[in-house]
Parts: sequence; structure tokens; C-alpha cells
Amino acid sequence: MIRLFVFDLGNVILPFDHRQIPAKLLNWSTKKGLFTPEEMFIYLFDWEDGLINPYEEGYMSSEEFFDTIRQRYSLNMNFEDFKNIWTPIFKEDQEVNKIILNLKQMGYPLFILSNTNELHFTYIKETYPIVHTFHEWILSYEVHAKKPKKRIFDEIFNRMDVPRDEVFYIDDTGPYIEQAKAYGLKGTVFTDAENLWRQIKDIIEYKREPGNIMQLLKSIKDF
Repeated sequence: MIRLFVFDLGNVILPFDHRQIPAKLLNWSTKKGLFTPEEMFIYLFDWEDGLINPYEEGYMSSEEFFDTIRQRYSLNMNFEDFKNIWTPIFKEDQEVNKIILNLKQMGYPLFILSNTNELHFTYIKETYPIVHTFHEWILSYEVHAKKPKKRIFDEIFNRMDVPRDEVFYIDDTGPYIEQAKAYGLKGTVFTDAENLWRQIKDIIEYKREPGNIMQLLKSIKDF
């Protein structure tokens, strides 16, 4: 039985493209010839050594993160200019929204668990109402740990008393799903909404009378 659904945010609920960021930032550099978008992308987003890691674990403020980038790349811009490039990289997946709303209608608790940062999540809260459907947000910059660290997954159980094998986690990154399973959770690698909904319908179990189950199933939108 699954009692709790936990969703990754980026590229599950909100597809995004962060590869556009370096080229846009370098347009503001006074030393363009010294840098390339590829070098900047690695500097910012490398999984192990990228500057994004301490920022997304809450060990740098947004202002410190910006100032470090500004100085390294001689960017002639202010913080607001930076935000206007850094934040609007997302879009909505309306079919995933339907899944979330169906699960909410059925009474399931819903959590977000995401590697993210203050600027991105502030923008997301203001722009995409679907995130307010969730009961809890577990955010790397608030809990000081990024996936796949055990600390961020453990936060699920600080917020809800639920057996680990009754949690279903959805993420687009295979190694994160494998690590979640190693910590005792169930889960799946997200590919698209249709496949996800098929899996969810297969695993949902109801504590309701048969007649109520059929009535509820009829109310669920199929893809």
C-alpha cells in the first residue's frame, strides 16, 4: 500500500532548460573573449564541483551566489538583472498537473522533494500555483542537503509518520531513484505523464467499500 506520493520538482512537475543561462549572462561580461558558455555551464552546474551545490544546500545566500559569479565573469549587471536571467527557465507540464490534482482529490498526502535554490523556488511559488497543492515542500537549500544524500530523504519521515515502503517517489534522475530505493522507499524514474499515471493506477490501493471505489475510479481522468 502506498500512503504518500513524493514528487521531484524540476523536469517532473516543471520541465526546465538551464543551458540557456550561461550565454545570456555572458552577454553582460566586459571580458567576453575570456570565457565560453560551456566553461560557465560546468563552473555553475557540475554535479560534484559546480557552484550551484553550496547554493542549493543553503550554504551561500542568493546575493553571495550572484556576487561570486559577477566577479568571476566581470558581469556589468545588478542583482535584478541576474534574477531576470536566472529564474524564468521553467514551464508547466499540464498532464502532470492532472495527476497531482487527481491524487489530491483522492485524499493522498503529497510532498515535493527537490534540489533547488532560493531564487528558483521563490519564482516558482509566485508563478506556478500547482506547487501550492502540496502538503509539504522538502527543499535542499532549507534542509542543507541535496539528493542523493540520505539527509534529504530522511526529512520525509520527520514530517510524516509513514513506513518507508509506503512512500512512492517520482524523479527524472535514475541514480536518485536507486538511492531512494536503497533507503527503503519505492519509486519510479519519470519519463512522461502517461507512463507515470499508468504506474500509479497499478499501485493505488483503497481503504473504501467496493461501490465507493468504482465511483471514485470513474471520476479520475484518463490520458
